[in-house]
Amino acid sequence: MPLIIAGVIAVLVVGGAITTHLIRADLSPQKRAAADACESHYKSEFPNGPGIIGGDVYSASEWRDLDAALVRLGAARETTLTGEEASAKDDAVAVLVSGGGDTMTVIWQRNDESHAQCVATLKGDSVTAVTISQLETSDPSASPSPS
Repeated sequence: MPLIIAGVIAVLVVGGAITTHLIRADLSPQKRAAADACESHYKSEFPNGPGIIGGDVYSASEWRDLDAALVRLGAARETTLTGEEASAKDDAVAVLVSGGGDTMTVIWQRNDESHAQCVATLKGDSVTAVTISQLETSDPSASPSPS
């Protein structure tokens, strides 16, 4: 019986590793670098904190999707930008990216039903800074991605 239990645990661990690899295979090198740096920083900053069960990575150019995710979680209010305001944001992103930089935002759902956010600053494919913060949400059971 102990061998069966150990075998089942081994299959779950290997299956989880394969699933994580397959999910990450779809990420760009920059998003992968940001996700890895954020997770590493999270583990060192919160070694006994709640575990991460899922999340999404948004580049600076995906600010509309990030805003929608924050609204869906209840961490931000829905705002309507004028065309000029949206163009100004797009222009700022274009300047950032043309200079070889980017800002990736990772939104995590944790196993205690809370959410956290990690902002990673990149230059090329290298992460230069990481900041993690708790997201105060109105719906703790909401997912960063639409279901």
